[in-house]
Amino acid sequence: MNIRKTVWVFFLLILVGGCRHKDLTHIDIYYTADIQGFYWSRPEPRWDNQECGGYAILKNFLQKKEAPFLLFDGGNWFGSAPEGTMTKGAYVAELARTLPYTAGTISDKDLAYGWPSLRSIVRELPYPFVVSNLRLENQMPWPLHDYQIRTINGIKIGVFGLIDSAAVNQNKSRLPGLRALDAVQTAQEMTALLKEKGADYIIMLSSLGGAQKERVSDPMIAEETEGIDLILSSNKDRENAETDQINNTFIVYPGSKLDSVGYIRVSFDKSKQVKDFSFEDIPLLKESFGEDAAVAAQAASLRAGTRKKMNARVAELPREISHALTQESELGNLLAQCLYKWSKLDGAVINSDSIRNALPEGILTEYDLYKAYPYGDNITFITIKGESFIKAMELSLNAKDNFPQIAGFTVSYTDMPDGKKIQRITLDNGRVIRPQETYRFAVTDHILAGGFGHDGFIDSLEFKNTFVEARQIMRSCLMRQKTIQAPKPGRWKKVL
Repeated sequence: MNIRKTVWVFFLLILVGGCRHKDLTHIDIYYTADIQGFYWSRPEPRWDNQECGGYAILKNFLQKKEAPFLLFDGGNWFGSAPEGTMTKGAYVAELARTLPYTAGTISDKDLAYGWPSLRSIVRELPYPFVVSNLRLENQMPWPLHDYQIRTINGIKIGVFGLIDSAAVNQNKSRLPGLRALDAVQTAQEMTALLKEKGADYIIMLSSLGGAQKERVSDPMIAEETEGIDLILSSNKDRENAETDQINNTFIVYPGSKLDSVGYIRVSFDKSKQVKDFSFEDIPLLKESFGEDAAVAAQAASLRAGTRKKMNARVAELPREISHALTQESELGNLLAQCLYKWSKLDGAVINSDSIRNALPEGILTEYDLYKAYPYGDNITFITIKGESFIKAMELSLNAKDNFPQIAGFTVSYTDMPDGKKIQRITLDNGRVIRPQETYRFAVTDHILAGGFGHDGFIDSLEFKNTFVEARQIMRSCLMRQKTIQAPKPGRWKKVL
């Protein structure tokens, strides 16, 4: 059921036992999710193009509300706005800390730049983050928590969180050491634990996302787990708020982009049993609530910095430089060449799947480069025997939609469906790679962690992480060229 404009939805209309309204205890809950980098106020079509949204208005709105209340956030901070993605969500640590959040959770999309990057944000925030089914090398990743318990108006509230286990576990190459436990089993275990600890009301912060084939969903959790009273849902990227009820579990999604805030009121009788539940999608209208001046100024400063960075000129292109996932590409050659020249080693290897867009004709901006290579991969120098390197490249050649992009050497190969494909690898200095000799190459840490779908490069003899981002090297390389020209193709040579 979709919520449009400001609409009250009542799930429980019958008050058992004839309780009068004055005998009820009320708990007020506010919820935000899927902010996606939209942290400032702006005209929104959903609210008739009235100026709304952002942390500054939300803070003013909350200051007018009677305490105590609970305030939760569902994560998914980056999304479609460059203000979120280009800064890797740095705005969260700056702005969300100014609001009285009770707890939050994260989504798999918040892990786009890896766990270390996300941890640097989470640890700066003054409120706890709850993700019950995420593990780092079999331990709860610091500073995350399994659960939280809060007592408000005499009601003991238990809170736990779930992340999409399939999304995390299928992305092991970018999330080394992280794994997500089974969501249904974790929900059942956490609900039993919180009941054992005396929780009167149990809330699940869910970033499982929308229902997908063969994926665990919020309704599935509600069907298979008895005792969850409220699921606060995120990671759906939907504009409008949504509500649902499965058995005795209410599911609420507040909509995206922080142009409104979800408001839930739960009413309890003297026995601490739920007697009434209501939800309202409240638009964060500037005209209604105003803006906190300090937060608004902070947001404006952050936006100005991002805009300046986005529009910064990197280089000029006489024509588009194209990209391909299944073959040697102009852009793959160009970016690999940048890493090769910077490293001064025997060669460089990057994977096609990490390159997401072509470079457009005309003035190349920082944002264009970001869209082409959005990941924060660092460059690692490897020392590897020739036989291990040939094997790793052979496996990489067989990777689906992830063709190896190389510089510093050429590869002669066959297109036979079975058997050995690589016939010879020759360095630019004319040396043929021999099985028992050693060589040095520059690769991304993503490749080292299995970015081609295999761990062949881990068989290196030595590793040296430079802690320098690939995109930083690419930017410097392109800036030094007055006019960008892609290297000529032919690094991969097909032979009979």
